[in-house]
Amino acid sequence: MEEILRQFCPLASGDVSLSVLGQGNINDTWLVRSSDRAFVLQRLNSQVFPNPHLIMANLATFSRHLLEKGSPCGQRWENSSLLPTRSGAPFYTDWQGDTWRAISYIDGTITHQAISTSAQARQVGWALGHFHHLLADLPAEKLHDTLPGFHVLPRYLESFDQVLRQAATKRSVDLRFCLDFVAARRAEADLLERARRQGKITVQVVHGDPKAANILFDTTTDLAVSLIDLDTVGPGLLLSDIGDCLRSCCNVHGEESEDAAAVEFDLEMCRAILAGYFSEAETLLLEHERDLIFHAVRLIAFELGLRFLTDYLAGSTYFKVSHTEENLHRALVQFHLVQSIEGQERGIKEIVSDVRRCPD
Repeated sequence: MEEILRQFCPLASGDVSLSVLGQGNINDTWLVRSSDRAFVLQRLNSQVFPNPHLIMANLATFSRHLLEKGSPCGQRWENSSLLPTRSGAPFYTDWQGDTWRAISYIDGTITHQAISTSAQARQVGWALGHFHHLLADLPAEKLHDTLPGFHVLPRYLESFDQVLRQAATKRSVDLRFCLDFVAARRAEADLLERARRQGKITVQVVHGDPKAANILFDTTTDLAVSLIDLDTVGPGLLLSDIGDCLRSCCNVHGEESEDAAAVEFDLEMCRAILAGYFSEAETLLLEHERDLIFHAVRLIAFELGLRFLTDYLAGSTYFKVSHTEENLHRALVQFHLVQSIEGQERGIKEIVSDVRRCPD
């Protein structure tokens, strides 16, 4: 680790501290503190991101856009930025071929693994809306697609089918539930992609992973300060971002809930998030796009469950796990969340309609 740290800051005896930061499932992340600075150090997962130079190029492009545009708003807001190595390079590749990068650290903030109040939920929606608003005039074609097929549900189904054909035979009640669950919902998997192909929804710059843990809150005010984990920023659908945000934050039991069957989609959290979102990004979605919000949150929850299940069958090579059944349990959590979302279709659509009439 000394070799890595030396690329980004001068080392002096006892001058630098290193601590694990966050609970991410993909990259390895540390907080580095020295006598005069603090920054985030990350080792990118090369299996997930085989072209790190494209990620760094994206970071540079939208960071420059945000810097030039500024972000005037009524509360504290900070955009994290890529920090060069001491030689001026955007990242460092070690002798094993691993890619390392440094990102500015936003002090005085915390993350919430689960959103617990309507005030926090409204701030989550506001933060995503503000982020979308800031990037609305950045052409999507200026950013690289660093994860081709990301949030394209039909492609995940194709991968699932391939892995399932090759997977070693496993037998359990939970696995049978998951396999039956997928089979029963295949028919509508291409709903959003079909709407995109028909020109009903357009590709724009999105965050890609706006879950609760990727939103920083001020430790004093508990107001949203920033969206982090920007590797997935790129061309995509605003509906996917909104759906993913609702999927994550309206599951008040959290994404690692021990009791998957107890997972529920909270309607009041949904109302607060959408009210916050449209207070900042009221004009970004067309009427027919708003009508698809229920389907977006349902399909994105199904997609994540499918990805967990596929990785479980493949031997857990994508998401980090602490035990062999963890990805199966994660899939169960998402599928029970889908059931809760489906059972409250009318309520979710009424909330969308209410917020549309009075976004404040």
